[in-house]
Amino acid sequence: MKSKIDWTIWLGVLIGLFAIAGGAWFEGLNLTFLWHPTAALIVGGGTLGAVIVRRGGFGLTNAVGAIWKLRHKDDEDESHQIELARLAWLSRSAQKNGVRAYENVAETTLDPLVSQGLLMVAERADHDQIKEALTRRLDLEHEQGLEDSSTWEAAGGFAPTFGILGAVIGLIGVLRVLDKPEALGFGIATAFVATIYGIGFANLLFFPLASRLRARHELRMKRREEIASVILSLSTRETPRAIINQFNMMK
Repeated sequence: MKSKIDWTIWLGVLIGLFAIAGGAWFEGLNLTFLWHPTAALIVGGGTLGAVIVRRGGFGLTNAVGAIWKLRHKDDEDESHQIELARLAWLSRSAQKNGVRAYENVAETTLDPLVSQGLLMVAERADHDQIKEALTRRLDLEHEQGLEDSSTWEAAGGFAPTFGILGAVIGLIGVLRVLDKPEALGFGIATAFVATIYGIGFANLLFFPLASRLRARHELRMKRREEIASVILSLSTRETPRAIINQFNMMK
């Protein structure tokens, strides 16, 4: 099933841009005044460079890819419920086929959490050992999942700083033409465009996108924890019906 496009991100960005442009227009400012290539270069280039220093090129690519995935709505709830039910009914299959039922799924799945957990269940490992191993796996996935959102949060912190830097550079240019009073007002106003860019990018794009990524990651981790709980239930030989009822999969 094809995922639906989530238009709320683009809608929010457009509303923010129109609000900024509208405010400038109500103040009688020419909107073209907000376009300043030098300020965009300082803020955009500086922020990009700082993010690369922090995460490297591969980390930046992953962060951009994570944002690209946000264009689709999260519609994995149904498939997640099916996956939980499928794992739960392995208990019944194991009663007939023995631990081979767990091993077959562990060998074919691409999910390392499921593979590791089911292999330990098949080996009849202690319940606490399985729980500890799955907890470590979940902790690792949690840390890795937060990397992309932390990258955009860092960008949100860097952008206003480079905006201030752009304003300082612009003011230095103004100080060089103090002998031309007619150019001072325009030069000072232009210098602060970089500050607008920095604060605008941080609060309209970087921080909101980071929050959206973090929220989606938290939802994913909740689902991963449910998968781990099903595997733990298998280790205690609970019936499929009991596991299904536990996770409210009877709809």
